[in-house]
Amino acid sequence: MQHVYHRRVHFADTDAAGVVHFSRLLCYAEEAEHELLEGLGIPLLADGGWPRVHVDCSYNSPARMGDRVEVSLAVEKLGKTSVTWVFSMTVDSRNIATGSMRTVRVDGGGSPVELNDSWRNLLLG
Repeated sequence: MQHVYHRRVHFADTDAAGVVHFSRLLCYAEEAEHELLEGLGIPLLADGGWPRVHVDCSYNSPARMGDRVEVSLAVEKLGKTSVTWVFSMTVDSRNIATGSMRTVRVDGGGSPVELNDSWRNLLLG
């Protein structure tokens, strides 16, 4: 399953040169993940959460204030308690970043919990 999320670059996302700060691009990937999970009816915070435990990103081209960034997000791997996502970001078909991130489903105390079968089926589409 691939999810596409669109995000306009705001002034607060940029550095002094008017370029999106690299850390904000990771926030865009996280926003795409949250939109997908919410759309599937998978809770973000109920009785726990989804902390990121690994992120890898290659920055290929700058994005600037006012650009419309398209984030494509897909499940690369489902683990027992985790999801590894792959993402790519483009502006007008120009690749600005690619990467992956692994999130782990945790309970209210921060301990990993197994993904239930209904969530697994939803995530696999």
